[in-house]
Amino acid sequence: MVSRETKLQIGLVSVAIVLSVLSQFVFPLGPLGSVALFAGTYFLIFGGVHLYLALAGDSETIPVAARWRFVGLAAMVAVGFVLQETVGQTTVGGVTVVQLLGAVFAVALVFYLVYEARAGYLASQQ
Repeated sequence: MVSRETKLQIGLVSVAIVLSVLSQFVFPLGPLGSVALFAGTYFLIFGGVHLYLALAGDSETIPVAARWRFVGLAAMVAVGFVLQETVGQTTVGGVTVVQLLGAVFAVALVFYLVYEARAGYLASQQ
């Protein structure tokens, strides 16, 4: 039996693909529009189902709080991609924005993985 999450994911990926293909023919995008479309598509594919199910309060397989944390991480990656592509080569204090984003992403990813592992362990102890 196909789960509700799988059906939603298939639907969102289909919508993302159709939007990506149609955007090239219906309205031409400039460089900034292409970056925004890519970031939005990324977020839709990876965070869309979790956002919908978190808003709906569905914790069938994954706790709602964990869904919100993943949505936050996916949003951070999408915003980071836009920043990288728009102001990535700008230097701040001798360091480029791309290098700063890399450090922030590395710390955020490690923190996210440790926090989720801890939350999973604590949930298994109850």
